[in-house]
Amino acid sequence: MPGQRSAKKTTPSKEKSAPKRKVAGQKYAYTDLNKVSLTSTDRHHVYGVIVDATFPYKANKNTYVCSLKIIDPSLHASGSKTSDNDYATVVIYAQRFEDLPIVHRIGDIIRLHRVTLRLYNNARQFNCTIHQHGSWALFSTDKRAPLDHAAVSENAPFAFSGKHATFEKHEVAVLSNLKKWASSHFSSHDVISKDMYQSLKQAKSRHDDFDVVAKVLQVFEMDEYTNELKVKDASGDVWYVLALKLKFPHLRQGAIVRIRSATWDETSQKKVLALQHYSNIMTFVSSSRLANNLNKSISDDRSQEKAALKSDVSMSAVVLSEVDKKHQNLPHTSLNDLFHHAEDAEFANQTTFRTQFAVQRVEPAEVSEFVKVFDKKSKKASSAKGSKGGQLIWQVQLLVKDVSTQGSNNAYRVLVYSHEGLGENFFGKPQNLHSNAGARSKVEDQVASLTRFNSWVDAVVEEETVTTSSRTPDLFCEIHDSKRDLTPLAADVI
Repeated sequence: MPGQRSAKKTTPSKEKSAPKRKVAGQKYAYTDLNKVSLTSTDRHHVYGVIVDATFPYKANKNTYVCSLKIIDPSLHASGSKTSDNDYATVVIYAQRFEDLPIVHRIGDIIRLHRVTLRLYNNARQFNCTIHQHGSWALFSTDKRAPLDHAAVSENAPFAFSGKHATFEKHEVAVLSNLKKWASSHFSSHDVISKDMYQSLKQAKSRHDDFDVVAKVLQVFEMDEYTNELKVKDASGDVWYVLALKLKFPHLRQGAIVRIRSATWDETSQKKVLALQHYSNIMTFVSSSRLANNLNKSISDDRSQEKAALKSDVSMSAVVLSEVDKKHQNLPHTSLNDLFHHAEDAEFANQTTFRTQFAVQRVEPAEVSEFVKVFDKKSKKASSAKGSKGGQLIWQVQLLVKDVSTQGSNNAYRVLVYSHEGLGENFFGKPQNLHSNAGARSKVEDQVASLTRFNSWVDAVVEEETVTTSSRTPDLFCEIHDSKRDLTPLAADVI
């Protein structure tokens, strides 16, 4: 990372940049990136569209740094091939970590006040020093901010340095035009070209940092602090990434991401990308042509999960289920929060949750009794043994735990009771397991997969309070939706 020294000592001229003229009462005038004079000693105010960013990191004892690459209509890649002159570099210095921007999404907009410009490695580099009156503000190109907050105000920054951010009348047009251009540019160009990132198939040939553009196939909660991402790129290779929840809270299954500054972890027995302290994982704005094309072309054939279920020990977590697309943006809620903190203000107005858990035991013990006959009039269920009609439903209890409850002696019950239609696809269509030996054998294999070491379930649940004499907590969760759950995998195990 370049320091704050100049690349060459030159005698500055008094040449001025060419910002738009200020009008009465206007404090800031903004200059196009390519029109800021390299010989001017003035401080400048600019807007730019972010195409790359490090995570803020400590450079030395007293300095934290964040480095970005930005473009605008005056300075950008006009075709699929890029060069060093197609972007400007921004280096932001601060004495505190919290004074630096955390960029979660490529294509969002940054505004910089009181920056200086120099030439570094034949590219324009803007230096912004926060403790010397520099400032920044981040604006969302999409209607929603990258952390899935509520829709942001059209002209309000979702993050900024200092206690507050100014916004003048003339900036409405500047910001609006740049948002429109960014959306159009990302929809008609890849922006992040192939020479800017590494194919995962060739990752083991690299011995330095490299970037990756891939799809997140799975987000698995390893522990209280870390998620394990399963990613796949256009080459078809599948790798894993350990991502700290605190650093990357915006990542969701199905997202296309740019992983910046990764290395191949040669010590791991599986394919793992290691991250540095300055590494970043960014998503793309919704208009991105590159992201949309990769999202369509990359799918999860779950071949690794199928192979793991046939092996003696699974090196990676095997998530047996997949929730419906309409629920994929739901954050995961721990069992500890579901069963012990459901009345907290954070969950007060929420009845539907997404959670991941491992199944310790399945009840009833006799698989034939998983399916019952339900009487709609009396709303009671009875054994399907000897039954010749009636509505067949699942009535199964899963005793489960997750990473938040591993140290507890409690087991928690998740009900698969399908009499109201919830969870009816979890095991597949209910059939009389007393008389249908083939269906019973299939369910037995599903139970074996469920209770296998390192097997996990990803499901959407609803809370339901039930009075029970069991020693387990009396707050139950009912499976609400778990599409394609065990059926695809179990079919290969049988």
